[in-house]
Order: sequence, then structure tokens, then C-alpha cells
Amino acid sequence: MDSEFIIAFKEVLREELTKKNSVYIEGLGQFEVIHREQYHKRYDTGKVLLMPPTDLLQFKANIKNPHEN
Repeated sequence: MDSEFIIAFKEVLREELTKKNSVYIEGLGQFEVIHREQYHKRYDTGKVLLMPPTDLLQFKANIKNPHEN
């Protein structure tokens, strides 16, 4: 693939995901941002940490197996 296309694609993908928009690519899948609230993480040692809220990138593949009907 042409490197200019890849660079432009990454820029558009980053821009849309920064706006919290989902990006669907037919035949490939969907990228979306999932927000995770803060939570308490407890270790076996008894130590407890407050984990900050964060946004995660999730990808759901939409590729069909060519052997399936």
C-alpha cells in the first residue's frame, strides 16, 4: 500500500477516535473507544490501589471465513 494512504488513514482514524466516534471499515471491523470508570484494585497482599478512569481502544473484527456459507 502507498505510504501516503497509510499516513492519511491513521490520521483520520486517530481524529475520529479522539472525538469518541466509532470507525467501521467494511470487511475488516469496527474501532471504538470504551470508557472505563475508576475502580479499586485489590492485591493478594491486601494492598488496595485506586485505578484512574481511562479510555480504551476496542476492535471488533468483521472478517468472514471464506469456507463458511
